[in-house]
Amino acid sequence: MNDAKIKRNYTREELHELVWATPIQKLAAEFGLSDRGLAKTCARHLVPVPPRGHWARVEAGQSVKRTPLREVENKNLHTVHIGATKMGFLSESVMAAVAASKSALIAAKAERRKSAPLSAACLALEEPGDSPHKWISAAVKQLRKAKPDDDGVVKAPGIIVHERSRERAILILHNLARTCEERGSELSTDERGQLIFKADIGSGSIALLEERRRFKHIPTAEESVEHGKILAKRQRERERGDWSFGRTEPWPEYDIVYTGKFTLTCDNGSGDGLRKSWSDGKSQSVENMLDAFLDGIKLIISAEAERRRIYAEKERQRKALQHRRHLAEQRVDREKNRLAYLDWIAQTRREVDALRATINAVPMTAHLPPDYQRMIQWAGSRLSELEEQTTVEKIQATLVERELYADPDPLYDPEGEPPAKVNYWDRRLNGLSEGEMHD
Repeated sequence: MNDAKIKRNYTREELHELVWATPIQKLAAEFGLSDRGLAKTCARHLVPVPPRGHWARVEAGQSVKRTPLREVENKNLHTVHIGATKMGFLSESVMAAVAASKSALIAAKAERRKSAPLSAACLALEEPGDSPHKWISAAVKQLRKAKPDDDGVVKAPGIIVHERSRERAILILHNLARTCEERGSELSTDERGQLIFKADIGSGSIALLEERRRFKHIPTAEESVEHGKILAKRQRERERGDWSFGRTEPWPEYDIVYTGKFTLTCDNGSGDGLRKSWSDGKSQSVENMLDAFLDGIKLIISAEAERRRIYAEKERQRKALQHRRHLAEQRVDREKNRLAYLDWIAQTRREVDALRATINAVPMTAHLPPDYQRMIQWAGSRLSELEEQTTVEKIQATLVERELYADPDPLYDPEGEPPAKVNYWDRRLNGLSEGEMHD
């Protein structure tokens, strides 16, 4: 199917019809995706897919049940994009940040053309010789000292090339540093020696890699002769009842070939659709794409900075909501404590009245029995104690100590009662904010 003619945007209803009308493996192949990738897209948009064995039952003529599509209020789920395109997975605010960064890059490029029209496109390549740019000198030193492994590969942090391509890699890094400096940017290395591009709003790690391909090994004549000897020996051993297993070929199954094709990458680990690698092609080499590479890094950093800002804001909202819910729980507890204290006061005052009435009502004579006297004395002591606990001053002190009616109210929430907690499914359906989805 011609990729240009493939429809990439669907409503949830349209996608639901598709996945229940065509096996997902076949549908995914038409979109240039794996069946797992298409299933994940459906899951992200809450579109149910046929269970395992569904199409086998259909082919066998058995009746099957179709899972209905559940309605959602989250507008972000209404439109489904299938297949990765530029900016396909960026939020609106991140797309706006990337667009603003693009505009700034275009303006900066126009300004450079005004100030230096003869060198506006890019700096002429310069051989580093024995004096590579200071920003990449440590990486160059490590790369030049690196000993090739069995495949002839030399490495430095973030740099993997064949030894025959070592000087080209140094040339690219040297001119990348020069281009950064000319544009007012900076390259540095982290604690591991990895090259880092620094901008005012963030940074990104840089890697330079040479393409590695694997080919089935074609044995030489000598290897074929050796293989024949091994097979003959194996046969003699088996005739003696000595069985052994394993490969008999005296050559590697595959040959690893480094093709000389270079790729500059800045991968932030996010599958957001932004371009992250620039490779040698039929008409261009990495050396001629350094300016475009730096523009691309700035777009990646802009998107990442906006994502960090969004995450920080959501985290702030989450913590604020968590605090509000904690205050609400404390207000509930305070109401219980208020009622409990009022109940205690009422019960105590009733006991005071009952004791006083009892003391006044019990018979009194000039000569009371000892136990009787002690009962009256205890009742009087108990009455005094309860009256002391329920004086205005004592009640006020208790109210202040327990902060039952403090002014200003430390538990006051100017936004009112926080929203109720919701589960994951309801959150996805209604498109709630990150702040509303956590405690």
